[in-house]
Amino acid sequence: MGTALSRKACRVTLRRGGHDASLEEITTTQPAPVTEIREEQMQAQHRGTAWQALLDVLLPPQCRLCGARTAGEPVPWVCQRCWLAITYVVPPICQQCGQPLAAPPEGIASSTHRCGACLLHPPPYERARAVGLYDGVLRDAIHAMKYQRIYGLVQPLAALLHAQFACHWHDAMPEALVPVPLHRSRLRQREFDQACALARCLSQDTGIPLWADVLVRHRRTASQVGLDATQRRRNVQGAFTIRDSLRCQEKTLLLIDDVYTTGATARECARLLRQAGAVRVGIYALARVG
Repeated sequence: MGTALSRKACRVTLRRGGHDASLEEITTTQPAPVTEIREEQMQAQHRGTAWQALLDVLLPPQCRLCGARTAGEPVPWVCQRCWLAITYVVPPICQQCGQPLAAPPEGIASSTHRCGACLLHPPPYERARAVGLYDGVLRDAIHAMKYQRIYGLVQPLAALLHAQFACHWHDAMPEALVPVPLHRSRLRQREFDQACALARCLSQDTGIPLWADVLVRHRRTASQVGLDATQRRRNVQGAFTIRDSLRCQEKTLLLIDDVYTTGATARECARLLRQAGAVRVGIYALARVG
């Protein structure tokens, strides 16, 4: 028989143009033309747009930070006015830890200038960089992502990391991205690992592999909120372990985190990665405490 089915065996009735049409009238067996497929796609897109417009009327989207309506905004959870108010980290900064410096650029003679803390206690990482300061809009957006479960903020926030990525890492391009991990109990409680989510988006944008299972937080630690630098350092000491040291050998790795506070967590993670054989370790955070 092959494809030569008789019309009698294949007789069906279709509705076309307001009347019944049998296969005798519709003789083609070719797929629908591309123009028809595109028309169907456009109609489906139009239906989706119409449905979204109806939702915007019934439940108008609002900025999570200031309450302004955000219908039609590229980031519906944050209005454009708030998004443009992010305070970015700008030079002069310590060339190792990335801490903004109070001195004017004219007073800094060296391009490798380091702050007093890095000179007294050199960190195990090569450099740390952050997109913005942990205050105002950026802090509130991170809180909304982490604690209010506004997962739609992950991609816009990761886009901030991507926008400055080449500027900070063009001369030390990492071979893998390593997110600072949550303990499994914290992950069960929060149901979301913000550092891993940001690192995954950045990996997709840059093409750099994501190593989400190399670094493990095997000991639950107390919340770092409210702890001073010494307490934070003691809190994370011995909390992490390396799962696969062989993968780290002779590699340039970049740790990804949402917030760089005192650097205690970054130091501990970088120390372990270097101990496992990594030749270079950098830190890249969405925000840092200024």
